[in-house]
Amino acid sequence: MDNLNTKKLSMIAYSLGFLVAVVIVYILLVFKDLAVPFTIAIFLTFLFHPLLLIMKNKYKIPKSIGLVLIFLLNFAIFYLLGLIIFANLSGFSGKIEEYGDKLSVVVQSILSPFQLTLDELAKLFGFEIEKFNAGSLIKRLLDAGIIQGVISSFSNLFSKFFVVMLFWVFMIMGKENFEERLKVAFKSRGDEIHQAIGLINSQLQAYLVIKTIISLITGLVFTIILSFYGIPFAIIWGLLAFILNFIPNIGSLLATVFPIIIGLLEYGLGFTSISLAVVLVGAQNIFGNLIEPKFMGSKMDLSAVFILISLIFWGWLWGIVGMFLAVPIASVIKIFCSAVEPLKPIAVLIGSKAEPVD
Repeated sequence: MDNLNTKKLSMIAYSLGFLVAVVIVYILLVFKDLAVPFTIAIFLTFLFHPLLLIMKNKYKIPKSIGLVLIFLLNFAIFYLLGLIIFANLSGFSGKIEEYGDKLSVVVQSILSPFQLTLDELAKLFGFEIEKFNAGSLIKRLLDAGIIQGVISSFSNLFSKFFVVMLFWVFMIMGKENFEERLKVAFKSRGDEIHQAIGLINSQLQAYLVIKTIISLITGLVFTIILSFYGIPFAIIWGLLAFILNFIPNIGSLLATVFPIIIGLLEYGLGFTSISLAVVLVGAQNIFGNLIEPKFMGSKMDLSAVFILISLIFWGWLWGIVGMFLAVPIASVIKIFCSAVEPLKPIAVLIGSKAEPVD
């Protein structure tokens, strides 16, 4: 009888846990405009807290002044990115249209050995299309408001920047006090809470700091390589490489493929475009498969499958921003599961090592 009651209680607990999870996902989806800045502010707190401690302990800079300096640093970086994007936006759209015209020629040249035109190929599959012209297609997309959409999105992001910073200031000021209060609130499990907080601090800070530095170096290297090969808007492609490098696997692939395609359209299939592809792929592999794992080690301890699931889920929930946040959020989930006794089997399943969690 006791065994039956225990099973019923377990079923009720798991059912309630599932319902709570569904409610949380619904809240995160409905209140996306508030949840995204709040989450970004949390990770910025972990990213810049070590810098704040260094300024305070090593250089004796008061905490308030340190916060102002870090805020100004963030604003300067964001403002600089905005200047780069807006300065290149109009010329970039025109160049993309030119590449569209070149792409039309490439497509037709690929089909010509088969004595096919794109119209004939489309008819084979039952499609009715007008004469293919990628340049005109891209121009129509731009005229339809793509550029305006980019500007609007950037303006929206700029407005959210101040919301993020507002959250961040309060979080980073109260981070240490909050951790202490958390230990007091859960005094009976003080050791476990202390261990969990330590893991979150070490793993997230290591991931965010190392990933940011490596992504920045990757973007700079891509910019230098593309400038050397004379690829237009090399700074834009380097900036894209820096940003996309935060998205595991998919991001680095896209950051490499786009410039390779541009090189192919710019120079055609030959030594220049092939060597560019080799150099870019080689650089991305060195940073992604050699340097990053060496410094990152196994700190995140997440299985590749769980990372992929996280990318899909958070991408669906919060779009491109969710994909950037997928890995650090996944790490927090694993640490939380490791600290809660009933959830420890989940921590083992989503980890990269087939070892029991203590």
